[in-house]
Amino acid sequence: MNLQQRCRQLVGLRWRRLIVLNPLATVVTGVLLAGVLSSVQPLYAALQVGGSEPNVLIGADDDNTANPAIQPPNTAANQSLNNTDIQVGGFGNDVLIGLLGNDVQRGGPGHDILVGGTEQGTQPNSDVQFGDFGNDVSIWAPGDGSDAFVGGRGLDAQIFGVIDRDANNVPTLSPPFEGFPQGVPTADVTNSPGFCTLERVPDPEFGFAWLVRFFVRSTGALAVTIRLAEVEQVFCTSQAGGQITYADLTQAEPQFTPVTLEQVRQLNATVALIIR
Repeated sequence: MNLQQRCRQLVGLRWRRLIVLNPLATVVTGVLLAGVLSSVQPLYAALQVGGSEPNVLIGADDDNTANPAIQPPNTAANQSLNNTDIQVGGFGNDVLIGLLGNDVQRGGPGHDILVGGTEQGTQPNSDVQFGDFGNDVSIWAPGDGSDAFVGGRGLDAQIFGVIDRDANNVPTLSPPFEGFPQGVPTADVTNSPGFCTLERVPDPEFGFAWLVRFFVRSTGALAVTIRLAEVEQVFCTSQAGGQITYADLTQAEPQFTPVTLEQVRQLNATVALIIR
């Protein structure tokens, strides 16, 4: 019996085929199982694993050349992951915040919220996110790079909005809500400085189903492209600004249409906690 089969037996879950190399899927699955009964703790630079309760994981950004455990003295070549973090949620409703670097995030079971940034234009800044089981939400903010989000099973949503941050550029959390005892990140979607377009990927061999492109309103320039697979909803801002727009990716020909906050609450309760 291989590791993935053993994990299925122990946690009672049927893991879906991931759009990544199988060795990475096996490693992360093993890490998730190892972390289930542990408290939230970084195992070593760049790797964070959540426990059985709802977790808030914030990237350490410590896998870089300034870390002597990573970069040996008198070594010219960069041995680091350039602040990349690998974050694996537990069985609760987790909040994963990557901060700097090309982060890799897996929500695991539960209704998880994934924030790859916020990098504020600092590169590298392209994140890869997996929601896994549950109704998961990814939040992208202006200044972050081109990301990829694989939602997995459940009703999964992608948000484009200006994330609320503290003086250290760390997203702030709301007061506690049922299911999220430590709160959730919040974002201004109504007044975001850009708008989105939606393109279906014609070639299934590409792996992703949709490309969502974010354009800067003031210049019309294309800023980033977000790759989506197994994601059902996208929330962005109108081209003129001042309105939240919504696209239902389960429709045959989805289009962005304006929605009110009350309609957002009816569409996705978790998204309604996050955006304004």
